[in-house]
Amino acid sequence: MFTVDHSKGDSFEPIKPGEYEATVMHFEEKTAASGNKRLVVDYEIRSDVEQPCQGQKILYDNFTVTENAMWRFHQASKAAGFPNGMKFKDHIEWANAFLNKPVRLVVGEREHNGKKYPEVKAFKPSEESAPNADPVNISDDDVPF
Repeated sequence: MFTVDHSKGDSFEPIKPGEYEATVMHFEEKTAASGNKRLVVDYEIRSDVEQPCQGQKILYDNFTVTENAMWRFHQASKAAGFPNGMKFKDHIEWANAFLNKPVRLVVGEREHNGKKYPEVKAFKPSEESAPNADPVNISDDDVPF
């Protein structure tokens, strides 16, 4: 099946503060402790762009739906290339439009229970072209059953 190679089992390089080209991978709606609606968004650092930490995830970026936190929605929207004046009926519709968008994340650090984690501090438009979204062509001959 495979040969064990301990040199290939090293852990990932920690994500250090800096800027990373990333793709919006997933979101989940939750309720904050305050009772406000919240979107928890996950990103993947793009592997098609030469940069550190390719393929690693930045998880648990919170977008709380309050007037004081709307700046994050606006900044992320601009980075994702949404046209000025674009309307969304709610935060879920916005999150669905944000999915799979390439963005440039400004990443800092936060500490929780003595461990350091990457934290998204700001959003910028991607400086790279969007990843190829070539269609996958599968015929009946490719399927073993």
